Amino acid sequence: MESELSPGSAVSFYFDQRIKSEVYSPQIRVAINELLVRYGEVLVGVISRNEIEIEVEVITGQSELLELTSTFDLGARAFYGVFPARDNDGVNAISVVLPDRDGVVRPHAY
Repeated sequence: MESELSPGSAVSFYFDQRIKSEVYSPQIRVAINELLVRYGEVLVGVISRNEIEIEVEVITGQSELLELTSTFDLGARAFYGVFPARDNDGVNAISVVLPDRDGVVRPHAY
C-alpha cells in the first residue's frame, strides 16, 4: 500500500467515528446535510478507483452537496464528517508526513 502514496503526502488514519464510512445511499445525504446545518462545512468524499485515496471535497452549502452527491454511484463507499484535526495520539488517530522524493520531510501549509 505504501508504494501507492505520493512522496510528501500527509496521511492520517482515524480509528474512531469522526469520519463516517458507509455505502452511499440517499439517507447518507440527509445525515451529511444535518452536519452541514450544524457546523457550516463538511468533508464528503468517495474512495478512488485505486482504493487507496479518498477523493474529498469540503462542502459549505446544500447546492454543493447535491452537485457532489449526484456524481456518487449507489453502493459506492462514502466518507463524511466534520474536518478532523491531524491527531496523532496512537489510539484514536495516527498522522504522518511522508518524505519528499529527496528524502526530506517538509512542513505542509495545511
